Amino acid sequence: MSCWDFLKELNDVCHFMSRERTGKASNSELKRWLQNKAVEINGKRPSFDDEVDFPVTRMALFPKKNRVTLM
Repeated sequence: MSCWDFLKELNDVCHFMSRERTGKASNSELKRWLQNKAVEINGKRPSFDDEVDFPVTRMALFPKKNRVTLM
């Protein structure tokens, strides 16, 4: 499963909040997060077409910001 597919499916379950507008993050916003290396999975910052190494033991959104989201 690609990181892009993984993040989209996780967004359907978790409903990530958008950083650009009010409400749920859009698919295009999720893709930009991956392109800008704002997603860290198992200690790596994958691009949107990389494969996810399962099991996912750690996931962080925006790891360089003041407000880090860990899963």
